[in-house]
Amino acid sequence: MSVLEIPAKEAAPYVRFDEENGTLQIKGKSYDDDVVMLFNMLRSKLKAFGTKNPEKLDVNIYLKYFNTSSSKCLFDLLLDLKSLEDKGTVLSIMWNFVEGDEEMGEEIEDFRDSLDMKFDIEPLPDDLA
Repeated sequence: MSVLEIPAKEAAPYVRFDEENGTLQIKGKSYDDDVVMLFNMLRSKLKAFGTKNPEKLDVNIYLKYFNTSSSKCLFDLLLDLKSLEDKGTVLSIMWNFVEGDEEMGEEIEDFRDSLDMKFDIEPLPDDLA
């Protein structure tokens, strides 16, 4: 099994997907022009991971900011995660956002409600990036 690790840029998040340990981390800001390509690469790895009938996947997302195209990519990623869960993978998702950014908190809740998923949403201080 492999590890996909994509370093953060100013406008693109850090991504680490460790298949062997069943962990996915997305952290930073997401508003780069090439963010669709980044998420497509991640979704491709995630789909391949799903063919191995994984027992579990722990997901931690902490984005300080994401734009409209990133929002669509994140929604599609959540659809893929839901598909894994529907096939029997135990899914644990913790989605953090910057404390005080109620608009982002509401958008994350909308994702969760729209997809009828269960995951934790928790604000964190801005300096915990």
